[in-house]
Amino acid sequence: MSGVTAGAEKRQHHRFLARLDVRVVVGDNLPPDLRLTTVDVGVGGARCISSGRLAAMSRLQIILTIVGGPLPQPVPIAIDSVVLRCEERPQPHHGFPFEAVLQFARIDAREKRQLQNYLNSL
Repeated sequence: MSGVTAGAEKRQHHRFLARLDVRVVVGDNLPPDLRLTTVDVGVGGARCISSGRLAAMSRLQIILTIVGGPLPQPVPIAIDSVVLRCEERPQPHHGFPFEAVLQFARIDAREKRQLQNYLNSL
């Protein structure tokens, strides 16, 4: 079984390809001028590209902004997350030399439904 298949089988929620901005509100030992963008996202977590290295198992409070689709305007979603891993990406990485996997630890039920409805519309 391949690593990709094994990872997909462990996931509880389907991930959707979507490039969304992520703003880190609170976190420990964050790199300066940290920028995160999702590569794929689900209601349980996201794979992101990052401008800086994030420590595995660190906790982050983030704002994920969903845009487009059926939304008339951008919607910010507050999420408590945990960094499962962060690894270097090969060149060219265009200013995002790391890939980070975030698990969503806490998300408001209303916002979780809003995120799921958004993802289902993609």
